[in-house]
Amino acid sequence: MRATIALAALLLLAVPAGAGAQGQAEPVSAQEAESVIVEARDFIANLLWEATEEYWHVGRWDECIRLCKQAIQVDPHFVEAYTSAAWMLWNLERDEEAVAIFEAGIEANPERWEIHHEFGMYYWQRQNLEPALEQFRQSVARGAPMHHQHMLPNVLERLGRSREALAEWRAILERFPDNPVARRRIEALEAEAGIPI
Repeated sequence: MRATIALAALLLLAVPAGAGAQGQAEPVSAQEAESVIVEARDFIANLLWEATEEYWHVGRWDECIRLCKQAIQVDPHFVEAYTSAAWMLWNLERDEEAVAIFEAGIEANPERWEIHHEFGMYYWQRQNLEPALEQFRQSVARGAPMHHQHMLPNVLERLGRSREALAEWRAILERFPDNPVARRRIEALEAEAGIPI
């Protein structure tokens, strides 16, 4: 049923405005054609995403992954499709596939923070802290929201690099002056031996 609706919508979108009874179509500008393509792409990607949600709720992760990959083919800038597929893959212990999805997502969306953050979380969960650190650095550099930025100094602390962690917490507090977590971590690190105030 969904496929039929999608096909019907695509056909409607593809019919140029002003097509006469004789089948004579008025010329369509490049801008109008591009708009139709974008609408069709978004429509199909959203249909695939809705189907993914349905499979998710019944635990059919392989179907979810397949649909996420199809959504990515339709719209390579659909960031949530990359991160969702990668999350499911890593939880199914299919790490190589998860890493490949993350890398493809970063290549297609180099300015987005979300994929770097989730890639960092993958490495964090795997206790592989050096690659996690690099991904969190990239996420922060791309403007991750405040709470997501906490992972960068958290990894540095876990690695025993307290001075670097302190510098990152201070940088976060400069960006977000009302951040109580950063303030507490700065106070704790400054109180430790060997950390200059």
